[in-house]
Amino acid sequence: MAIPETLFTGQHIDRLEKVDSTNLYALNLLKQSPPAEGYVVWALEQFAGRGQRGNKWLVQPGTNLTFSLVLHPRFLPIKEQFWLTKIMALAVAEFVSSCLHSVSLKVAIKWPNDIYVNDQKIAGILIENVLEQSSIKSSVVGIGININQETFDPSVPNATSLKLLTGSTFELEDCLNRIFIPLEKFYLELRKGNYEKIDAAYHKILYRRGVLSNLSLNEKAFKGNIKGVSANGTLLVDVLNTETNAAETMEISDVKHLIFR
Repeated sequence: MAIPETLFTGQHIDRLEKVDSTNLYALNLLKQSPPAEGYVVWALEQFAGRGQRGNKWLVQPGTNLTFSLVLHPRFLPIKEQFWLTKIMALAVAEFVSSCLHSVSLKVAIKWPNDIYVNDQKIAGILIENVLEQSSIKSSVVGIGININQETFDPSVPNATSLKLLTGSTFELEDCLNRIFIPLEKFYLELRKGNYEKIDAAYHKILYRRGVLSNLSLNEKAFKGNIKGVSANGTLLVDVLNTETNAAETMEISDVKHLIFR
């Protein structure tokens, strides 16, 4: 494999043909002899890949990127762990943007860390932290990006891929090496404490921010204007009272049951 143009991210890669979950594989390694920061597990096929909200990440073998990145962000207090979500989402969004050549294709972060192109999902992230006292000892960042897949399971009707969007076929190893660059860049920004810069970048591409949207939470439909995300990672929505036309801010932490209509 080509050597990535990074200081530490992806400098050691375990390339697997098939595994249940790259996150589980990396977490098991952390229980034994913790790998160095930037270690990557890359699998051509995951047969038990996991996504946010306990969902399965369903992909066709050998067509997409499914990998996990190990980090040791001991500098980050547990209460500030959502900053990891922000930087990882920004990194994946930047990579996806770099592969698109049309101004009509808008890349956005759908709260908390799904990556959308227009109204279609192209990538997801699952972060699992190993805690130690008041800080984060290690993090396993699982990333799945639809690269060359052309058909998707009916359970994910809004999915898309780089190939479907561009008509081009992408080389997976090249994509992997390219994404290491923004992953490391944003991680170093966080390590330097550039919180305002990160927060502004995250909110700039937050999906449907400032747009009155039809939403549903626990099967209760309502109209809301997405304001942003709080410091602890909850979604802030101005909910419209249809009777008074007044708006009241709702703080939403239930990712699993929030649906965008």
